[in-house]
Amino acid sequence: MKTTKLAMLSMMVLLLSMTACKKNHTSKAGATFSVKAKNLSALRMANTGTFNFTKAMLGLSKIKFKKEVGDNEMKYKFEGIYSFDILTGTCQPPLGVIEIDPGKYTKLKIKVDNVMPTGNSIEIEGTYTENGTDYPFEFTSTLDEDYEIENPTGITVDANQEIHFVLYLDLKSLFNGVNFSTATVGNDGVIHINHNSNSQLASIVENNFDDAMDFDDDSDD
Repeated sequence: MKTTKLAMLSMMVLLLSMTACKKNHTSKAGATFSVKAKNLSALRMANTGTFNFTKAMLGLSKIKFKKEVGDNEMKYKFEGIYSFDILTGTCQPPLGVIEIDPGKYTKLKIKVDNVMPTGNSIEIEGTYTENGTDYPFEFTSTLDEDYEIENPTGITVDANQEIHFVLYLDLKSLFNGVNFSTATVGNDGVIHINHNSNSQLASIVENNFDDAMDFDDDSDD
């Protein structure tokens, strides 16, 4: 009888141990991240013409996700400096997966930084067409700024899930207020928008940056 009780007790201890290990194993989730172009809202568009973007790069030196925990926040981040191709959703160097806790994530904090090999933080090229006239343009910036983008409803992450967080950037609305028809055209036929050429237009684009971003996952892609 004593032997039977000891055997049963040993079995219960083993089961409890296995359950604890299982809980520890399933208590985490994984997160990846990218930056993608997306038309976020027609209400953000002021330009009546059409855009054709051929290049869109963004340099980031901070990527941090914030999770609600009662009245506090928990933060998880990617370490390093990254160059994102917004048109393809790819990144150099490639991002891996970071371990995060399950829960509801409501905020993304980024630092736009001039960490790209060119020394810029933003590079966008394309053509704007209005009333049958094409305006080739190139926007470059060394913008150095922190941004916090909020998702009001939150993104729910479950245990063992690998979530793909996305910073969506509305490239079209970045150029709200830019009058391409009155811009100075370079000798190469391109409208160069930076702090040395068409500097007022460059300031308009930089000021639009905060309103052109949304934070979500890729479930609707």
